[in-house]
Amino acid sequence: MTSSLSIADFAALFGTTPEALPKPCIDLIKKGNWAYQPYTRDERDQIILDFLRRLRDRHFSFVTEGDKKRWIEGWGENLKEFKQSSGDLEKLTPKYIRPNMPVRLNGDFVKTDDPFFEKHWYAVFQEWLLLTYFQGFDHIFEFGCGPGHNVARLAELYPKATVTGLDWAEPSVEIVENLRTLKGLNTKGRQFDFFKPDYTLDIPPNSAVLTVGALEQTGDNNAAFLDFLMAKKPKLVVHAEPTYDWYDPNKLVDHLAIAAHELRNFWRGYHERLNKLKDQGKVEILKTKRAYFGSLVLEGYSQTIWRPV
Repeated sequence: MTSSLSIADFAALFGTTPEALPKPCIDLIKKGNWAYQPYTRDERDQIILDFLRRLRDRHFSFVTEGDKKRWIEGWGENLKEFKQSSGDLEKLTPKYIRPNMPVRLNGDFVKTDDPFFEKHWYAVFQEWLLLTYFQGFDHIFEFGCGPGHNVARLAELYPKATVTGLDWAEPSVEIVENLRTLKGLNTKGRQFDFFKPDYTLDIPPNSAVLTVGALEQTGDNNAAFLDFLMAKKPKLVVHAEPTYDWYDPNKLVDHLAIAAHELRNFWRGYHERLNKLKDQGKVEILKTKRAYFGSLVLEGYSQTIWRPV
């Protein structure tokens, strides 16, 4: 049976109400094809078997501190296409968002009519996240900015703000610099290593911090970046990340994501540290929300929003 995501469904996935969705998000939802259906039993079994084989054969990329080769290659490809197109922002779409792939929705795999369902879903989520949380800041910093698609949209939405994109891969920094030279956006690029934070970076008053699918790469070695944020005291910190702690190990599709997180050494332990800081009265946690949406391997867009006190 075919279903379709409604405006109310998007609001529920984001952790808000339909009335609170900005008009640009409503417009994007109305333009999209959000039809989906469950897989047949045989189809679902095949997806799970293929997943288990990949786990068994370790056919996943792995987080290794200091090894940024694949990021240089990946973002380098986006940089090349962006420059060759003279600044086409579509060329900044991450290559890991692939067409015709199973989608995670509400704890199960679903088959979608739109081959780029995740890409178009993310466009709505991105618009909502940036419009909801980043208005009124003088400075916005995206750490682990990758191909620069969030930096570009932030700079378009908030031309009076200085938007700094930080990444440890040189092509990513060059993309952000080219957003300024090719598109005239108020952006700055700078290298930054989550494992060895650069304390010379100035985060002025009235600044906000964003990460999207970046902290996943820090595994359980994320205390250095959290300490950095506590020292720099931005006014707001917004994470949209795959969050290991919130999967249900008693549900098969979640269990697969847990196994993939563990095999790839993805983000773990950050929320335990953050909650300890909350108990000590050092941070205020404003929102936590599991995404219940994602790709074949994991849910990439769970929200943790907080601020140092």
